[in-house]
Amino acid sequence: MKNILIIGATSAMGELATKYFLNKTDDNITLMARYTNLLTIDEKRERVYQGDIIDKDVLDAAMKGIDVVLVSLDSNEERLIQKIIEAMDRANVDRFLFLTSMGICNEVPIYAGASGNLTERSILEPYQQVISRIENSDLNYTIIRPSWLDDGSDIKNYQIDHNGKPFQVDTVSRNSVADLILRLASNDQLDARDNIAISRKM
Repeated sequence: MKNILIIGATSAMGELATKYFLNKTDDNITLMARYTNLLTIDEKRERVYQGDIIDKDVLDAAMKGIDVVLVSLDSNEERLIQKIIEAMDRANVDRFLFLTSMGICNEVPIYAGASGNLTERSILEPYQQVISRIENSDLNYTIIRPSWLDDGSDIKNYQIDHNGKPFQVDTVSRNSVADLILRLASNDQLDARDNIAISRKM
């Protein structure tokens, strides 16, 4: 059993990952978000912290006793990620799972619309800065870059690509991403200090 902190708990993937942890593991879950009034909580296994990442006291309180931190944010600001890294260091928490955007490694194939790559979209530059900050930390991180998400019911039908290798296909189910998150959280050595893409198998 592990203690999981999900930052960005009200995001679509944050909510789905929470359900997977509750239904498929015996892990305890800590949820952190700015707006928590819509969350339904299992008080036996969940605790909630409402606040902003820049609030050191709230972030430090949420980090106590945590084994794994999952971050699923709408905002990809380097300063926010740095706050999380610093809080993890203060709490001696090592395992860091970070969900971000595809295209950062210029891995979107031509047939799928290579205009979505970093070289073509300046909007992804802050994402790259965040990735660099994480990779330069001392954390045991895994950066997860899903291809286009859909609501497919398939769970185990996915492949992992490393080192910016182009996606073989251009979609993946949210359920598959949630399944990968559980696997990464349960195994500290799986894809440790790696930047991986997840897409649906051919």
